[in-house]
Amino acid sequence: MEPPELEIRRRATVERVALDATSWVDVVPGFVRDPQAALEGLLTAVPWTQQEVLRYDHYVPEQRLGAGLRAEALPLTRQTDLHLQATYRQPMDGVAALLYRDGTDFQGLHSDRSMRWLDDTLIAIVVLGQRRPFVLRPRGPWAAALADKVPAGEAPDDVVLLPGQGDLLVMGGRAQADWLHGVPAADTPNPRVSLTWRWARRAGRPDTAPGHSDGRAYGDGPRRPGTRRTR
Repeated sequence: MEPPELEIRRRATVERVALDATSWVDVVPGFVRDPQAALEGLLTAVPWTQQEVLRYDHYVPEQRLGAGLRAEALPLTRQTDLHLQATYRQPMDGVAALLYRDGTDFQGLHSDRSMRWLDDTLIAIVVLGQRRPFVLRPRGPWAAALADKVPAGEAPDDVVLLPGQGDLLVMGGRAQADWLHGVPAADTPNPRVSLTWRWARRAGRPDTAPGHSDGRAYGDGPRRPGTRRTR
């Protein structure tokens, strides 16, 4: 039996989804014991801020709020951090918190290229609040064009998960090198909060292409920060 002071279920069932031979997602339903209380606590305790990302000649607001937390900040994050390190035997960096205030907040298809070394990574996400599609799409030379033409979740090779209410997702292997992921807009008035940890083996050749946080700029324009906070 789990100790009553724990906010997570350390022995919750893990379901592995094989994306391909070298990429996978572990899904842990019901990882958080009281997801509603955890959600309400995070909504009020976290200093949420709005970021803007550079898009060529101007900044545009991201369609979500964010915050950085220390793993020791809360019992939930501390216990999750210890659980992840014990389960996957790697030191995890975290915690990045994201708030999707309602269904109009979203994250487009992307891979976490800011990690640079993508051949062997872990990205763990605790999802609280509204269940919404979490879409994974194979990354290839056509992926960027397809992302603009085919909505997330509607391409034939898309993998669609529905995490929420305290579930845990862990993307591993080459999932960042060979797959995109995102949270498309949804028809809901309810919030969604995610807590994210990351790890990369840092072996092989790093990915030097700009990541989401680097922004996009014209080649002959002055160098500017990829993101900035507005509040």
